[in-house]
Amino acid sequence: MFHAASAAQDESKRLDELHDAIATYLDGHLSFAPLEGTCPNNILEVGSGSGAWAIQAATQFPEATVTAIDLSPIPDRPMPYNIKFNQVDLSGSLPFSSQSFDIVHARLIFIHLPDAPAILRRICELVRPGGYLLLEEPDCGGVVDQTTPLGPGFTNFTSTWFRLMNSKGQNLCIGRDLEQIIRSTGFFTEVNVKKVEIPYAPKSEDPRENVLGQAWRLTSERTAKVLLSRFGSEGFTSEMIQRLLSELRDEGRDMRTPLYFTWSRRLS
Repeated sequence: MFHAASAAQDESKRLDELHDAIATYLDGHLSFAPLEGTCPNNILEVGSGSGAWAIQAATQFPEATVTAIDLSPIPDRPMPYNIKFNQVDLSGSLPFSSQSFDIVHARLIFIHLPDAPAILRRICELVRPGGYLLLEEPDCGGVVDQTTPLGPGFTNFTSTWFRLMNSKGQNLCIGRDLEQIIRSTGFFTEVNVKKVEIPYAPKSEDPRENVLGQAWRLTSERTAKVLLSRFGSEGFTSEMIQRLLSELRDEGRDMRTPLYFTWSRRLS
C-alpha cells in the first residue's frame, strides 16, 4: 500500500511539473487562444490528471464552473470552490449534452486512447457556438536528432512501443492529425495549430523551450520505465531502457520531439 501511495504521489508531482513547464512556455496563459477577453460560464477539462490545469482555469475564471473528468479522481489537494470532478470513461458515453461548454481542454489524452479520432469528434460536440476547443498532443513518430542519427536505444524502444500501441488501437502520432480531425467535424470557423519541437537537452535559443524540454524528458523517462514494468513480456528489456535513458540524457545530442498546440473556435 505504501508503494502504491508513493507512486501516485510521484505521478501527481510529475504532472504538476509538466503543467508548470507548459504554463511557462505559454507565458502563464492557459492556451495560445485569446481567452483573457472572454467570460466563460462552463469549462471542461478532459483527463484532469493532477488537476493542475483545472485549478489554473478555476483561478483565472472564478465565476465559471470548471468540470474535471478522468478515470481517477484528482489527488487530495487544495482546490478552488468552483471545480467539480466527474469520474468518466471516455470510451463510453459522455454525461453531458452537446454544446454544454464555453471552453473544452485536453492535454496528452488522445495519445492513450483507442479509436481516438471518434472520441475527439464526440468531445468537439460539447463546445458551444463561439466557444474554444484547446488541445495539446505529441507526435512520437516525429522525433529527430539535429546532430546525429537517432541512437539504437531510441529506435529499438520506439519500434517496440509503436508495435504494442498499434495493437491496442492507439495512435502515438495523433498530434499531427489533430487539425484534420477537428476540421472534419465542420464545427469550427478557425483551427489554429502551433508545432513546437521540444529539445530533450537544453539546446534551444528560447529558454522556455528548454524548461519544457527538461519536463518532457522526465516524462519520457517515466514512460519508458512504466512500459518496462507493465509490458516486459512484449519485448521491452532493461538493457533497451538503459540505452534509451542514456541517449535522452546525452547533452551532446540535440533530440527533439514535436508537440502540437491547437486552439479552435466553434461557429457562432
